Amino acid sequence: MRRRQKALLPAFLSVALAGFPVFAGSQAAQAPTVDQVLDKYIQALGGRDAIAKLTTLTMKGSISNPSTGETGTVEIYMKAPNKRLALINIYAEGLDERGTNGTAGWYLDPDEGPKDLGSEDLTAIKTQAEFYRDLKLKEVYPQLSSDGQQTVGGKPIVVLSSRRPDGSAEKLYFDAESGLLVRDDAPYLTDGGRSVVENVFEDFRDVDGVKRAFTVRQTSPDFDYVIKFTEIRSNAPIEDSKFEKPQGGKP
Repeated sequence: MRRRQKALLPAFLSVALAGFPVFAGSQAAQAPTVDQVLDKYIQALGGRDAIAKLTTLTMKGSISNPSTGETGTVEIYMKAPNKRLALINIYAEGLDERGTNGTAGWYLDPDEGPKDLGSEDLTAIKTQAEFYRDLKLKEVYPQLSSDGQQTVGGKPIVVLSSRRPDGSAEKLYFDAESGLLVRDDAPYLTDGGRSVVENVFEDFRDVDGVKRAFTVRQTSPDFDYVIKFTEIRSNAPIEDSKFEKPQGGKP
């Protein structure tokens, strides 16, 4: 479960209303540039002003594994500019809890209590914790480039790709008609090396003027999960202490 959690629930990129150029018959329209994709993305979210008004995000729901029948709960708390706490409790495996106060990162070891995250895990959670990442994706993904338009699942898709310093790539898939971010292929580290998790975003709803995905389907060689959020709230009060490393030894 330790390695799985790093791939679960990336900081969710919610999405889109306006369309991109789409395929016309067998002829592909000229693909939009990275800037065009991102500009439309921000507008589709609700615009810069709507996003900037948000200071906290609370998400609660269920998680299930269709392959094994495992079930559990998910809670995510975020606070601007870069604080995050995620609690994933898969009943058959136990609770995985990890967070960052924006500087340090930690997780709760079920046997030994709170521990500091290693450098790679810390980098990952800091990326996830970036509250306004939707407004600065070119900073979050400094090597972002366009792979053009493709057909995925019978639909025209605009694909953006980001090359990471370790050589791995993350791909963002935008529906060319709606503009919604419908998939994110993200690399993650396992005990046996690197792998990729495919995150599919569904059931978009408006929450306080910003689009959010209420269903996320995650598939990788290591796991298969469906996350369904029943509650997503913005600007609910969250104390800074919630993101601090717990004190004490074994929980």
